[in-house]
Amino acid sequence: ELVQGLMTNALLKSRLVNLKDSGFFENLEIERGIEKEFFRVDKNGFISKKSHPESLGSALTNKLITTDFAEAQVELVTPVFKEIDELYDYLLSLHIFVAQNIDENEMLWPFSMPPQIKDESDINLGFYHQSNIGLLKHVYRKGLKVRYGPTMQCVSGMHYNFSIKKDSLSILTKSSIQKDIDEAYLGLIRNFKRLFWFVLLEFGQTNVVDSSFINNREHKLEKLNSNDMYLENATSLRMSDIGYQSKAQKGLNIKYNSLSGFLQKIRDAITIPYKEFEDLGLLDSDNEYQQISNGIIQIENEYYDSIRPKRSSTDNTRPYDLLKRYGIEYLEVRGIDLFPDDITGISVHHMRFLDIVLIHCLINESPKITDDEKEKIDSNDIKVIYEGRNKKSNIYFNNQIINIEEARNNIFDELKLIASFLNNSESFEESIEHVINSIKGKLPSSSFHSDGINKAKENIEILRSNDSSNLVGIKKEAELSLDELRKIPKNSSEEMNEFVKNYNLEL
Repeated sequence: ELVQGLMTNALLKSRLVNLKDSGFFENLEIERGIEKEFFRVDKNGFISKKSHPESLGSALTNKLITTDFAEAQVELVTPVFKEIDELYDYLLSLHIFVAQNIDENEMLWPFSMPPQIKDESDINLGFYHQSNIGLLKHVYRKGLKVRYGPTMQCVSGMHYNFSIKKDSLSILTKSSIQKDIDEAYLGLIRNFKRLFWFVLLEFGQTNVVDSSFINNREHKLEKLNSNDMYLENATSLRMSDIGYQSKAQKGLNIKYNSLSGFLQKIRDAITIPYKEFEDLGLLDSDNEYQQISNGIIQIENEYYDSIRPKRSSTDNTRPYDLLKRYGIEYLEVRGIDLFPDDITGISVHHMRFLDIVLIHCLINESPKITDDEKEKIDSNDIKVIYEGRNKKSNIYFNNQIINIEEARNNIFDELKLIASFLNNSESFEESIEHVINSIKGKLPSSSFHSDGINKAKENIEILRSNDSSNLVGIKKEAELSLDELRKIPKNSSEEMNEFVKNYNLEL
């Protein structure tokens, strides 16, 4: 195995030297953005029942601050940045703005897993506007609720959006044709899927849940104390069967071997009825829409994966059409738990670390994924989700079964090698060390819920007494979004229902 490790490193090294000679590293420009979800909670740590505050702007039209599944689930969306420090500062500014503009008795929940949920019917779904697009967004959430139950949807995470400037990428692909760009990104996605077990090890922060989270659900968890359930060696219960998952989607068998193949699967998943969801009915007992479609997914965004190909849109063109017409523009890395030791949920070091992992995935050979390899990838993920902190675990790595610690060290060696070639290599090397040594899977000192309250109190005081030059622009966007909302014509219920009914016919 040592020989194989040295061999891989020698291969990687010669690849890095070639890339360096071609000017790839010298001209490397990365663009990044972050989307982060988290809950507004009351002073007792329970999910807020209050509407999304108007001072944060309109959830429908504010580009920076919206809501996700629930009305109390805030979603922050940063602009795109070339510099990680600027991205971090902006993300922090958004937190400061939110903290200073919510009800004074509310706080921001610091963990990916939700606080104690006394009664899930209290969770208000995101509501947007009395218009076609407003109703569509609301019905989508109703669909998630009837399919998976509100509790599962109250899991929050971090999305890291990553792309490489075309000029830098074309040095690697030796071409600037979109088709070759697509291939490079698909190769990165496949390698990320191969390495996702490693990402779970380094970013997993959800090995404990409040026992209300698994009420009436099957699970493999053990009792930690009178309030909490846990698995000692778990990395990310958020990504487990009790977390943000869908059995129906597992059967899609998406391997990212081609963009057209991926899009075909997504289209079929939306348009072909799926028995379990078909039986729920598109309409509820009051004849109101409760699902946009009865397929495995209602719309593109319902497809859960640890990473997804994306293209940004200025109008309301759907993700499917954007990718089909224009190809991949950036990647959305999704399988990341909130890091509770940083007030924003992610540290500068974790961002830099993700960059190195993604560059590793981009520059390494990435053969097409076979059915057999797909099974191994999935079994690695399950193994690490439930058992990753057990140093005796074994996983599939480089075509063999090896000890997880050995595989992990092997990857760290490769990441350090890549870091040494990057501009500003010291800071990347420092970030690797920081992530290796960061705290993972800490158990609560009293209970999960009360630890969350204490952390939330501490955080909200810091945020409320803070200032940032970005706040002026963030406030302006919130105000503009309200003006924009007023301009959107309201639709009658007939028009709105017609819109929802026909939404997927265009695909």
